[in-house]
Amino acid sequence: MRRFLSSLILAPVLAFAAPAPAPAPVSLSFDATPLMAFGEAMFKAIMHRDFVVSPDVIGIDKRITIKVKNIDVAELPRFVEDLLLREGIATTLKGGIYYLSLNRESGAQDVIASQQLPAHSAGQALSPTSPQIAPIGIDGRVVQDAAGFQTRKEDEESELFAPIHRTSEFVSAVVAAGFGAKAATVAGELVVLTGSKAAVSKMLSLCRSLDTHAKMVDVSASWIEVTNSSGSGRGISLAASFLGAKLGASLGTTNSGSVISLKNTRFELVINALNSDTRFKQVTNSRLVGYDRTKLKLTVGDKTATVSSSGNDNAGNRVQNIVYTPSGVIIDALPRVLGSGEISLDVDAQISSFKANSSGLVGSPTLILRQLTTTVGLKDGDVMLLGGLQDTQSSESKSGLSFLPASWSAGSDSKTQTDLVLVVSAKVLED
Repeated sequence: MRRFLSSLILAPVLAFAAPAPAPAPVSLSFDATPLMAFGEAMFKAIMHRDFVVSPDVIGIDKRITIKVKNIDVAELPRFVEDLLLREGIATTLKGGIYYLSLNRESGAQDVIASQQLPAHSAGQALSPTSPQIAPIGIDGRVVQDAAGFQTRKEDEESELFAPIHRTSEFVSAVVAAGFGAKAATVAGELVVLTGSKAAVSKMLSLCRSLDTHAKMVDVSASWIEVTNSSGSGRGISLAASFLGAKLGASLGTTNSGSVISLKNTRFELVINALNSDTRFKQVTNSRLVGYDRTKLKLTVGDKTATVSSSGNDNAGNRVQNIVYTPSGVIIDALPRVLGSGEISLDVDAQISSFKANSSGLVGSPTLILRQLTTTVGLKDGDVMLLGGLQDTQSSESKSGLSFLPASWSAGSDSKTQTDLVLVVSAKVLED
């Protein structure tokens, strides 16, 4: 009887006991997160599992982007293991501890190459019942399948090209010009080529043809001050005529008298010949050596503090913005080696100095600048004269007896003309 009553009392309790609640689904959101930070967040903060990372895995520099909605907690370990395996990391569970190591089966070379890829997303195309992951391809392009998920184009593939003689930026720029901006991406010293199999094959052929030794160019430049006491003619014409007679150099085409080329001579011979005449004074001598199509710059001088602007602060105090402006000799050159032994040369040469300013901004000196900027074409090793920076000074004097009227005095005028001529030469150095 007592046992029967106990059954009646416990029956309602057992009948109405609520089932154990199922774990709530988990949502994941990682945006360009380092792979090791992602693993630590999943194992330690979300799954509450102990883990050990091998040294070769710690050195992997990759980032991952994941957007996952409503994944079951029970599926998390399998999901993380598969995702890490796709990135070349194997997970092994021993004694309740996860051990992360480099996946040797996929090939160490593939893992090493993937470490040098730019930041990208990892994932796979899933069915509507699977967690929603939106993977992004290495080149950043995504498409949508029938289920509305974003996946990478199936016919696209990526290849790595490691230039030896050229920079990755140069190779990538040429490939992008021919195949589109998305076709080539710079990843450190590597170039990532992305496209169809046929397109990638053509890109690799183009990269190999581009990866040749870059030519070295020697650019020499010297400022020459030409003094012409007669005041007639231009300094560049005087220098050209003198060199033609002194060295037997033939004069090339003349552009308004400001550009004259000298053939059958060398830069050192031209400078030595000009230094032998007192009418020519060598002011500077510069030499720049660098790769073809690379900007070369030489600066000899000082940087002087100048006032760029002035005003008042919030308290009404006078404030001046100070910048340091270079002065002296500044030579900028950009050589481009063309076919048939010709060189196109961009030149920006200046001579500058500061003097005390008697007017204008207080405490800010005045910049005295003489500058020449042009683009010329010359044969390999030829010398060219660039002129046009002219300065003329005139003086007037009278002579006569002091007791005679001033109108009886004899007057004389003198004019001194000074020109700055830039002597420049460019030649391709042998390998």
